[in-house]
Amino acid sequence: MKKLIISCLLFLTGTAGIHAQLTNSGNIRTFTGANVTIYGDVTNNGTIADSGTLVTLAGSSLQTFGGSSVTTLKNLLLNNTSASGVTLAQALNVRGTLTFTDGYLNTTAVNLLTMTSTSAASGASNNSFVSGPVAKLGNTAFVFPTGKNVVYAPIAIGAPGVVTDQFTAEYFQVSPTPTYPTSSFEPALNHISECEYWMLDRTTGSSDVAVTLSWDTRSCGVTNLSDLRVARWDGAQWTDKGNGGTTGTTAAGTVVSSAAVTGFGPFTLASSTLTNPLPVELVTFAANCEQEKAVLRWSTESEYNNDYFSIESSLNAQDWQTAATIEGSGTTSDLSNYLWVDASNRGRDMYYRLSQTDYNGTTTVHEPVYLSSCSETDSRLSIYPNPAKSVVNILTDEKITQIRILDPAGKVVAVPIDYHYQQINFGELPNGVYFIEVTTPKAIFNEKVVISRD
Repeated sequence: MKKLIISCLLFLTGTAGIHAQLTNSGNIRTFTGANVTIYGDVTNNGTIADSGTLVTLAGSSLQTFGGSSVTTLKNLLLNNTSASGVTLAQALNVRGTLTFTDGYLNTTAVNLLTMTSTSAASGASNNSFVSGPVAKLGNTAFVFPTGKNVVYAPIAIGAPGVVTDQFTAEYFQVSPTPTYPTSSFEPALNHISECEYWMLDRTTGSSDVAVTLSWDTRSCGVTNLSDLRVARWDGAQWTDKGNGGTTGTTAAGTVVSSAAVTGFGPFTLASSTLTNPLPVELVTFAANCEQEKAVLRWSTESEYNNDYFSIESSLNAQDWQTAATIEGSGTTSDLSNYLWVDASNRGRDMYYRLSQTDYNGTTTVHEPVYLSSCSETDSRLSIYPNPAKSVVNILTDEKITQIRILDPAGKVVAVPIDYHYQQINFGELPNGVYFIEVTTPKAIFNEKVVISRD
């Protein structure tokens, strides 16, 4: 790539297009009156005194903006047409308007984009946003142009009380669990989104601000605006920050906290009732033998944009193949029951697992279950659910003479004596991996089970 190296004073007026790599080792004194379009990398090792220029980053491949000096620009327009966008290799400040047209601005906590107290942002969309943290300084309300993975997902704050206060925000398109378990929340909340969360920190100052979260088709499902809640992780559980009003529709909109928030950290959408599915909630997945056939049943408590389920089978729990595809229910807050029969596993022990795929192609794979041969000449045993929260069901045609629970090292940790209903309660044991040893007149079965209450 060609380089334009500045090692002395440079004055640009009018309109300038820089197709080479711009390296400044001296002093770009002023861009006054100039519109500067840069198609290559920018390396600033000196100072840039920008008194009003519009700087456009318009490369067609990855551009980096770095150097040993922090750069402060008045107006910046992002128009990089590549899939990679622009990556900050040094901190960058914008004190005027940051306009998003095309491409992503990739930042880190060290190489941070800071919008100063006189700045504003406009034009952010799925085509152009900040992927990584962005900071805002000042005492005006602000919508953070955050996103991730080709998804624009803004979070907003009300006006801080002091002009020197600073907030930093970043969006994550993943479930808050396991770092911030979605199963731990205040009684006022029914459930938490398992699709996404934002990190919002008050990095300077002491102002409390209202927090506004957004949703659209990227989210796991909104069906009832009045039941939506803003939720914040307080270090131990998700707390209810209320619903101070919504905008938009169930397809896309925002919800604001009912009051100024006094603590910060992870935020996500929540619901006060069973409405607003947010995740696809799998209630049960079990396999058992009926008339020498494997019968798989599963239920969901709610679904959002659920395209289909896939049943996968394996002889060794390592090599999996798709055995069937079952159409999902799309979006629903009702209980849905599913059934699939496998007549091919007669005489074979088999592992089955369930995967669920959204309309956008996102797939979630659930833990497998084990089913002994469905041949009449063989002993049969199935355990479900697995993983389980506390109670595990044991299904077998044989009379059970003894059950023992072992840890992964083979040590017996419990010997249940009340299993007349073929249910084992792990309520006294901590989360972890165990083995259920089931003895019948014909065989001894040793099945792994995972206990997880998160």
